[in-house]
Amino acid sequence: MIDEKMKPVLQVQPSFASRNEWEAIAVREGLHFEVIEYSVPPVLTEDEPEGDAGTGRSAKQTKTGGPRRDWYRTNGFVSAVHGAFIDVNPASGDEGIRLYSRRRCAESCSLAVDLGAGHVVFHSSCTSFLRGTYLDEWAARCASFYEELAARFDLNIWIENSQDMDAGPIRKLMERISVPKIGVCLDLGHVNYSRMPMEEWFESVGEWVGYLHLSDNMGLFDDHLPLGRGTVDWEKADALWRLAGRKMPLTLEVGGVRDVEMSVAYLKEHGYFGQS
Repeated sequence: MIDEKMKPVLQVQPSFASRNEWEAIAVREGLHFEVIEYSVPPVLTEDEPEGDAGTGRSAKQTKTGGPRRDWYRTNGFVSAVHGAFIDVNPASGDEGIRLYSRRRCAESCSLAVDLGAGHVVFHSSCTSFLRGTYLDEWAARCASFYEELAARFDLNIWIENSQDMDAGPIRKLMERISVPKIGVCLDLGHVNYSRMPMEEWFESVGEWVGYLHLSDNMGLFDDHLPLGRGTVDWEKADALWRLAGRKMPLTLEVGGVRDVEMSVAYLKEHGYFGQS
């Protein structure tokens, strides 16, 4: 039996369009929300005044944000926000891209504060096949920026492996981080199609892993299949999580409500990640 003190918070990524269904399953299964809708257009820019998007000026988001923002702010299930990630690179060598990306990241943190979330997840944004000077500069720029965000917004910030083919870049970044509020969100679906076995990911960056994304795939693409419908070794994943020995949020990135139901049932059937 898992120690109840280590039992993780289980999160899902809802959509406003199906909010009644998402609220129902959240109540039924004791789930929390990792808000992802505001990470991509068009929802990303829905609060911006006409003509502001793309200018590089500071966002002037409204206080209310409309019915979507109101729902997330008041439903009582939000615990995390997935940060903006489409074409976002806060360590870009191009100053214009870098500044615009940092604006988007700051907006994600501001949203998290507004919704009462304690966590924000950002993709690593590292170009997978570049090393040497590029990697050193990427890690230095990211480290200082994420430390600034964590201090400014008083949030836990998690860096997710996304296009990363191995753990090297994220490890180099974490070795430069000097504050405890920044760690690694390990996406096990992304691990499954990387060049590095799951156990080696945990060996390399496990000391910083404090957040997990769970989805399945066939080892080639980010299919976001329900758990147990792909080739991810969930028995191994559960064992490595237990070895880490610490409580952490887990997000099911598996599509709609039906896929979440299937995934929760799968976790309970096998007792993975403290679910029963």
